[in-house]
Amino acid sequence: MVTPSEGRDRDVVENIGADRPLLRERWQALSRRVRVTAAVSSGALALGALLAYAVATRPPPAPPDPVAATSVRITGVEMPQRYSLDFGITVRIASASPVTFTGTRQGYDGFLQPLAARGAVLPPGHALVLHTRVNVYCQLPLPSLGTPLLFVTVRNARREGQAPVVPTAAQFADISRAVQRICVH
Repeated sequence: MVTPSEGRDRDVVENIGADRPLLRERWQALSRRVRVTAAVSSGALALGALLAYAVATRPPPAPPDPVAATSVRITGVEMPQRYSLDFGITVRIASASPVTFTGTRQGYDGFLQPLAARGAVLPPGHALVLHTRVNVYCQLPLPSLGTPLLFVTVRNARREGQAPVVPTAAQFADISRAVQRICVH
């Protein structure tokens, strides 16, 4: 508010801050180099904040496919006992990620007896060794080389899958000898 001063003819008006330049005027008063540096720095900070937010809010990766992460192989074929109609097979299951062994299914008519340890959890880097018996029926033909003997069912948080167990050529020869030994008697 303006009050007339005594003894003077004219009024004095004070406007505090009127001399300050506007932000735009101050920005333009800076050298081009300083303006570029400030703009690039601000952009880099904004980009860094956006990238940090994107990384922090990214969902965790899905676990790998349980079959792709699991290695199943036959480690041994036992010859049948005298007058026995079955022979033993040892299977080794290992996984690169946590999976749960939930069972087996036959690959062909060999009539596998169920493998034990159903529901066993396999941590990465550990193996599960299982033994099973194969009942032989001599009237059934022996499957061809390359046919899965059985399928091992494993699951993780993503899904459940069946890993095939295919005997190698040497293992297939051992299985053929075991079947022949059983069927001769």
